Amino acid sequence: MAPVSIPLRLCMLLILLSALLTGVAQASGQSVIITDHTLVPSVVMPGDQAIVYVTIMNAASTSTQTESTYLSSVYSVSTSESQDVYLVIGSVYFDGRGDIRVLEGNSAFTGVLGPGQSMDLVFLIQAPEKSGIYFPQLRIRVRGGESVIYPIPVNVNMPIFSMKVPVIEVSQAALPFVRPGETFETGLAVANTGQSAAQEITVIVQSGDLMIAPVGPASSFMPVLAPGAEMVIPLSFRVSKEIAPGLYELPVVIGYQQADGSTASITTACAVDVRGASSLAVSAVRTDPITVDAGEPFDLIVRLENTGTGRAESVVAYLDAPLSGQRETFIGSIRPGNDAPAVFRLTAAEGGEIPASLTVGYSDDYGDHRMEQPLTLVVREQGVAGALVALVILVLIAGAGYYLYSQRKKE
Repeated sequence: MAPVSIPLRLCMLLILLSALLTGVAQASGQSVIITDHTLVPSVVMPGDQAIVYVTIMNAASTSTQTESTYLSSVYSVSTSESQDVYLVIGSVYFDGRGDIRVLEGNSAFTGVLGPGQSMDLVFLIQAPEKSGIYFPQLRIRVRGGESVIYPIPVNVNMPIFSMKVPVIEVSQAALPFVRPGETFETGLAVANTGQSAAQEITVIVQSGDLMIAPVGPASSFMPVLAPGAEMVIPLSFRVSKEIAPGLYELPVVIGYQQADGSTASITTACAVDVRGASSLAVSAVRTDPITVDAGEPFDLIVRLENTGTGRAESVVAYLDAPLSGQRETFIGSIRPGNDAPAVFRLTAAEGGEIPASLTVGYSDDYGDHRMEQPLTLVVREQGVAGALVALVILVLIAGAGYYLYSQRKKE
């Protein structure tokens, strides 16, 4: 009987264990993770205060619960059920570890985080008086799950150098003055003021819808620009005749490759100052009265027209002629496409064709200018008008007498 009793007892033991194991849950572990942290300011001065921002998240979304029932030593039945996992945060504690003083934020949050839910935590800290890199720890205790200890570095007045990179700076030597319809040249100075070389540099000028177009290629290429090096890129543009005067900026995009193979770009501008140029001409000349007699005063009116594209300033007209009276007049300003009169009050001592020279001085954005125009004045001799009238009267009297004589002769 002894050999038979051992297997029987073993079977009874297995059945008892299966009953005890019925309802035991096998669930996945519960944990919280830190997804982000930020120190403001990034470098803290000794003794100063700073803010630490931390984002925590429930890493688990579901858990699986499994129930197993052992019917015999060779046969069992298992059932599984999935459900959302809610983390119960027991405490949140920012441990300065004797160096960092935590002023606010400890135990500010206790509660439940749902599946995939995140929470922002804020701590006000005070840096120690000694410079250095410190590693206070964020401690989060989760009930029934895995607690977290997470170090957060705090930089107290320690210089941390990043990778050496090129720094591209662009400048324009001078701002060109350009007339509408002209072609102008300028240069862009591209300098590398960084600590490493810039590779495969491209410079592209974008004229857009402006009436300024590049002459030749609108892009340039440089294989490398060493630290401290500079290169001047010549550019040529044509300005439309219909463009309005003003200051224009053409976008310039500069792309280059850094030491780690990444690409970078900057956008600057190439400027041009479009200014119209004035041009004066005589459009009309007349006198008032129309017939000029020697010894009688008259007005000489010369109309000056601005046929250019810029305003004519400080316009002054001079008349060089053997005439007495006002031979200089100030006009002022004449806009493009407009005209203005230069009026001279004069008197001629003698009759005949009198030569004269008109000189007009004016200025614009390009400097001072001078225009000269020859004139001829026709002046009647003194007394000619009275003799002519007497002659006309004599002719009329003679005609009337002849008419009366003819009528009497017929009678």
